[in-house]
Amino acid sequence: MKGAFSWNDRYAGDEAWREWFEVCSVALCGDGHAAALRAQIEAAMYARLAKCGVPKDDMGGEDPVAFFDSFFKLKGSRESPKPLKSYFAYRIAAEGLRMRDFACGTLFGAVSGRVRDIVIDWISVAKGWKRRSVCGEDGRRRQEWETSATAPDASTGPVDTSDPAALLDVEPMRREAAAALEAVGTKTRTEKPVVAFLLYLTAHDVPLVEPAVLEVLNMGKSRAYQLRDKVVKEAERELRRREGADDPLFARVMLETCEEVFDGRMAGLFGGGR
Repeated sequence: MKGAFSWNDRYAGDEAWREWFEVCSVALCGDGHAAALRAQIEAAMYARLAKCGVPKDDMGGEDPVAFFDSFFKLKGSRESPKPLKSYFAYRIAAEGLRMRDFACGTLFGAVSGRVRDIVIDWISVAKGWKRRSVCGEDGRRRQEWETSATAPDASTGPVDTSDPAALLDVEPMRREAAAALEAVGTKTRTEKPVVAFLLYLTAHDVPLVEPAVLEVLNMGKSRAYQLRDKVVKEAERELRRREGADDPLFARVMLETCEEVFDGRMAGLFGGGR
């Protein structure tokens, strides 16, 4: 994934993000760091807001940076009631992530960055809207906002608002992701957990030369890279044939599916998963 973060030319810097982790508030950071953090956070959130089809002028002057800070203070991870900031601090330490890769990838990555969840939650809070999956006349599913005008036609079932993705119907994507992993494994004659492991490593820029990785794969560096290239190429071909695989959310669902099929030894390399 060489060059995966080149789109983000406003990186605030390692020291700025380290200070943010200490205080969890842009406003409480030093003047220089605060300005750099604000520029990066605003750029990322407004870019995602535009992709959601909502003009920033429609947000009523709400400060995206203030919402960003509160999201990390109040939200827990999917598996823990602890604040999300604490969860990510653990991941950075456990996985040895560089601060730049965490900020520009895990947080603001164009495909599976957490900024998508943050902005969906921001819109839901500011405008009272929700995202829902609807099926068109052509049989294809699409995502749209449920506003006051569409609410009477919407499902009235309970929704877990602790995770914005719960507002979406992702089960079709989960089935597609699982089927894709199975197909790639069959075509490359590779066990499904190994396929999932290699795709997860690739998505997170984890080098295959790590001794723990090679031990799990039970192969040398040359063989590992050959197999990884084979699996990735086949996965790209497979996903081009899968309905909905071009949706930004699909990348996140795909990674979650990969984690679900790891065996215990593989998951242990990442602190027990996400």
